[in-house]
Amino acid sequence: MPKSRLRLALERGPAGTLLQRSRDWRRAWWPSLDRSRPDPAEPAGPLELPLTDPLAHGIEVLRDIQWEMSESEARFRDLLDTQADVILRRDDQARLTFVNRAFMRVFGITHDAAIGSIFAPERLAGDRPHLLSPGGALRQQRYCQEIVTVEGARWFEWQEYVIIAADGAGAEVQAIGRDVTDQRRKDGQIEEARSQAEQANRAKSRFLAAMSHEIRTPMNGILGMASLLLDTEITAEQRSYLTAVDRSAKTLLALIDEILDFSKIEAGRLELAPRVFSIEDSVQAVVELLATRASAKGIDIAWAIDPALPRMVLGDEARLRQIVTNLAGNAVKFTDSGGVLVTVALERGDPGPARRPAAEVAIIVVVRDSGPGISAASQELLFNDFEQGDSAASRRHGGTGLGLAISRRLARAMGGDVTVESQAGAGATFAARVRLERIGSSGAAGAQVAAGETHHVLLAMREGFERTALGLGLEGFEVPHAMVAPRRAQRLIETAKNEAQPFTVLIVDGRDDPGTAAEALAAARAAASTPVVGIVVIDTAERDAFGAYRDCGFEAFLVRPVRPRALQAVLNGSAARMSGAAVTPDAATPAISAEPRRVLLVEDNDINALLARKMLERAGCRVDHVVNGCTAIGAIERALANPQPGYDLVLMDVHMPVLDGLAAAGQIKQIYAARAGFDRRMPPPIIALTANAFAEDRQRCLDAGMDDYLAKPFDRAELEAVLAKWCPPSEAEHRSDAA
Repeated sequence: MPKSRLRLALERGPAGTLLQRSRDWRRAWWPSLDRSRPDPAEPAGPLELPLTDPLAHGIEVLRDIQWEMSESEARFRDLLDTQADVILRRDDQARLTFVNRAFMRVFGITHDAAIGSIFAPERLAGDRPHLLSPGGALRQQRYCQEIVTVEGARWFEWQEYVIIAADGAGAEVQAIGRDVTDQRRKDGQIEEARSQAEQANRAKSRFLAAMSHEIRTPMNGILGMASLLLDTEITAEQRSYLTAVDRSAKTLLALIDEILDFSKIEAGRLELAPRVFSIEDSVQAVVELLATRASAKGIDIAWAIDPALPRMVLGDEARLRQIVTNLAGNAVKFTDSGGVLVTVALERGDPGPARRPAAEVAIIVVVRDSGPGISAASQELLFNDFEQGDSAASRRHGGTGLGLAISRRLARAMGGDVTVESQAGAGATFAARVRLERIGSSGAAGAQVAAGETHHVLLAMREGFERTALGLGLEGFEVPHAMVAPRRAQRLIETAKNEAQPFTVLIVDGRDDPGTAAEALAAARAAASTPVVGIVVIDTAERDAFGAYRDCGFEAFLVRPVRPRALQAVLNGSAARMSGAAVTPDAATPAISAEPRRVLLVEDNDINALLARKMLERAGCRVDHVVNGCTAIGAIERALANPQPGYDLVLMDVHMPVLDGLAAAGQIKQIYAARAGFDRRMPPPIIALTANAFAEDRQRCLDAGMDDYLAKPFDRAELEAVLAKWCPPSEAEHRSDAA
């Protein structure tokens, strides 16, 4: 007869050990009780033992153990019955051997009816798992199903695993089912909310893109026409009104740009558009753009760049320029006296991980100003959205308070950060760190002064950021120099003579007294045995003032804000070349044509077309205007049919009826590619005219085959920069400008 489960448990557990000990004790003291050793004298009836007999004590212990096991089993069952999860066990025939109360409640079945039956709930949806068998290779599994219960359709998450059977023989499958209907409903609601939020973000992005285009298109006309009117003969009163219109429109445009950028970042759609560019050219463009504003406030803006920087890098130039513009623009805005200094260098002691890609460089752009400074309390809020530090200054200077917040997020997206050091009344220093990729060799951003040139430079200028920037430039070129106030220049010249280290170059500020500068130059030439070059730093609008200095013996001038390349050219070349380097970039340019530049303007907006035509004509260009992509293709084909040179440049609006600019640009490139076998003429550069402010919109233009883009609204300087980049003026124009 098979042993009961309790008997098996007793024999295999601690009680079994006691039972065996009891048997051994009986055999030792009463051999007649050992059935393996029969005794003929053993009485036939049951043996009566006194209660104090050790055997009786052992039986009592067994009864206590049995009671404890029964109590433990009851507690275990109560524990399982109080669980909210459904718990069941089934044998190798898939018959239920155990269910808890939750099982009975969920499926509306009694304990007796469940035990021995096969559990197969009606499945409505979800996973279709294989039946987990106690003898199979798979030992556990998880799945989720929607099944029928007494409460209707409910989602259950099941976890099954193989365990040892309760009787110790074989194995069983234990399953635990948890009702996850409410959780799935919440997850569905969250997913639905997420989907709606994403749709709203997409709708917002489409709205922002449309708003950007629709606002920028008329803004281009406002700014452009105001610029054209300012170049005409008007009264002083009219000029003041037009200047106010121009300033207000640019302020509005800046606010729109910041709001668009912030919305883009908040939506998580910030995308960097890497391209090869020159750090020096990028920073130079920002500083020179802000120079007019700084000059109007009567403050200086100067800059210097570390010659150890790579000449070309790979990164998002537009975003880097935006960071520098925000930092330097704020410095100009909040500084009423003194000036602003922008420096660009390799970051020393990079705190980042030691294992960096060999081509990666850490760049730090530092903007210092002599403004009112920022208190410690304001610094904590400075990079928050819509914060501007001091509220009184914010009201006086205006703005959204988003510039610094956007700059920090952009810098962090480029592997860096933006930090500030300042104290009230002592100016502020902002530092932007970014990571870019070096392109080509590790050559410096600016070449050193020519070998063989021996210079000793004296900066006889008032103390300030401009003198500091020139000193940094000379230090980067490893040129010995000294800085002194103009009135003390002659004393230092005499000291240098006595030490047999006379100055060979004298640099003065055109805003100082010409007589003092002339005396210093005369003293320097008297103290030196070699020629001494005199250089004057002047404003762009005051080039005529150089005549007074030329009469005093000065040979060249530098235009503020002084470019490092211009300073380098002054030290390397003759006086004629010095003057040219001071006012024109020394970047290599394509071959110069003998005829005026011929431009195809593709623009459907009448006002913008008139504006662009006038700007191009004032830049010395011949302009043909068409209104859509189809007519542009026809103009290109007619130009190719003519043996004369075709267009030097195509300005193509992106959004046009009939055929848009992207499609037209692609077809124009295909036309030239098809004629490559018998026509050596290269396709003209195609410049996109786009009112969309987002980087991906501009990248689409480049991907479509366009060579560059010009964002609306653009001014005359920006248009001329594009012309100079892609088709420089003719030799005749150069000669007329020089004259």
